[in-house]
Amino acid sequence: MTGTGQQPADLHFPALVNGLDFLVSAVGSLSGDDGQPGPRDMKYAVLHLQAAAETLLKARLEMHDPALVWTKVELFDQRKHEAGDFKSCGVKTAIERLRDTVRIESTIDPEDAGLRALGSLRNRIMHFGLKDTVLAVQARTVPVLDLLVGFINTDILPQVHETDEAWSVEQHMEQVRDGFKHLTDFLALRMETLRSRLDGYESSTASCRSCGQFTVVLDAGAQDLACLLCARQYGTGEDAAWEFIGSSKHVSITDGGGDLNGCSSCGAYSVISTPLASSPGEDSWICFDCGSTYEGVCIFCDQAAELVPDMDMCGDCYEIRLANF
Repeated sequence: MTGTGQQPADLHFPALVNGLDFLVSAVGSLSGDDGQPGPRDMKYAVLHLQAAAETLLKARLEMHDPALVWTKVELFDQRKHEAGDFKSCGVKTAIERLRDTVRIESTIDPEDAGLRALGSLRNRIMHFGLKDTVLAVQARTVPVLDLLVGFINTDILPQVHETDEAWSVEQHMEQVRDGFKHLTDFLALRMETLRSRLDGYESSTASCRSCGQFTVVLDAGAQDLACLLCARQYGTGEDAAWEFIGSSKHVSITDGGGDLNGCSSCGAYSVISTPLASSPGEDSWICFDCGSTYEGVCIFCDQAAELVPDMDMCGDCYEIRLANF
């Protein structure tokens, strides 16, 4: 009961409005009430953004056919659907059905990197615990916000302009657009302040495992590699290389594997294949100790080096094999 004796308002969250409400909450948490978001804000930003993505994708499926929200479409039952007594499809399946059955205009990859990274953040919070910086989480969420805003503008708003939900939807979207612009402007400003430290190093700059930005400059011999944007610490080049592939030397050897590939320039065993700022869409071989890049790794000595044309071997191994004939 309220102080005036009035009954509190009833709950009414249709799927679309519910998804947008989660989105408004996520954007608000990412910015913080006073412009200074804290750890708790980030936790709920991730949880609510993941909920927004899942709810909005399924809301668009339901506009086309409620059965598409069910894991097994053929078992659809209207009464169970209204009662929530069913198992719904996951985000990946929802995107596939939106693409193949609903044929939405937006091009969303079911394996979208931003959505996958958000899902990993959510899982860490729910099951393992999250330890990261506020700025890293903010940067990781921007691609998903961008995807969802585009999806709503292109594939949802045209479907609701003539419905009773239209006014509520537009009110929610005004808040989302304002918060999203504030966040992107903030991150763009932070990146601009780093421009002088990044320009000219594109071929030796990797993307941060936390914030996802190309802001980890592999400086020769550095013992304290760190992300210039979110300040994620990586330690030595070798430590960073192992972390980038999601393992460790101890785990690899214990499981019967071996060390990383060696660098023919500095001799360190810190060479892995990863996207770089100069070629973000493909993997490049680079030494995390000295920053040297290579076209490949010799299949005989496991050393990264300049390979003999049309052969997966370095010059030394080629000479050895040639001498044996």
